Amino acid sequence: MAGPVLAFEFLFLFGCFGTSIILFVYTIYTIIKRRTLRRTKLTGILFLTMASISFYCYYGNEKEEYEDSRKFLGDYKLKFLDGQKCENCKVTLKDGFKYDIIVNGRVIGNGKWHNESATDIPGSFLELENGPKSVIWERDRLIDYIDRGKKSK
Repeated sequence: MAGPVLAFEFLFLFGCFGTSIILFVYTIYTIIKRRTLRRTKLTGILFLTMASISFYCYYGNEKEEYEDSRKFLGDYKLKFLDGQKCENCKVTLKDGFKYDIIVNGRVIGNGKWHNESATDIPGSFLELENGPKSVIWERDRLIDYIDRGKKSK
């Protein structure tokens, strides 16, 4: 099911950024060949319009993802750390998509996190570096495990 979604996402990105690149190349070509000034102006205006729309969409998506990630900030209870049961462990998610692993009030590790979404799962969920591959909901505030010895993807 993810294949068609990824294909449409690629087509969308190519549609936004690819069109701007094609128009940029065409603008350079028409400036070099300079058949008529009218055609060059029209191509330049089209390029600026498409580039502006592309950047607006990109930064709008980045801002939306950042705002969506704000709800994940805070403390989460950690059940297992490096394969061993951990009673006083917690993970603190910080701004900038970084987290700290805290045991008995001391920071013993850190890593990166980000929020994910899927077409078959409503809403967004948490993805941790070296963490579980299952869904971590922000409402539960519970992380099954973090294995710092395993390679991150």
